[in-house]
Amino acid sequence: MRDPGLDFQPRRPGLLTVVLLLAGVLLCADAWLEDRNLQGQLDEAAARLAQAKRRADRLDAGRRDSQPENVFSAEEAKALRQTMGLIRVDWERLFRSIEDATGEDVALLAIRPSASGKSVQLSGEARNMAAALAFVDALRREPLSNVVLLSHQIRQSDPQQPILFEISATWSTGS
Repeated sequence: MRDPGLDFQPRRPGLLTVVLLLAGVLLCADAWLEDRNLQGQLDEAAARLAQAKRRADRLDAGRRDSQPENVFSAEEAKALRQTMGLIRVDWERLFRSIEDATGEDVALLAIRPSASGKSVQLSGEARNMAAALAFVDALRREPLSNVVLLSHQIRQSDPQQPILFEISATWSTGS
């Protein structure tokens, strides 16, 4: 009869099996250590986020407490609205239109704008009456309207006898 080839004594594992087993154990240990490290970083980040939220809530509560609803009295609110209205006025456009209308024969002495009344008063001096009237006509364009020569006077004491004048006009603010 033939030998069935049954061996009841276990064989010893080969060197390759032992090396592969050790490599598997080392890889598992490395993965476990990396997981512990990443979990620690995640916990730190969560703690910083919670601290930042608490700080933001405290700052927000402090702002709400320090800003009462009615900061200004009625008079202060009215003055603030008037000031804001003055800021919104296109002053550059107004002064540029006056400057463009001023010729060589006219010298402005004063410009008194009133933003609340949207009016302007001009005081000046012209070489002659024709130059003063030409200046009044030149002012009659946007943004100025209702341009009126209020008064004029010849300065007799000056040898060139210039014309002193007062002009009133209204203007559109463009807002």
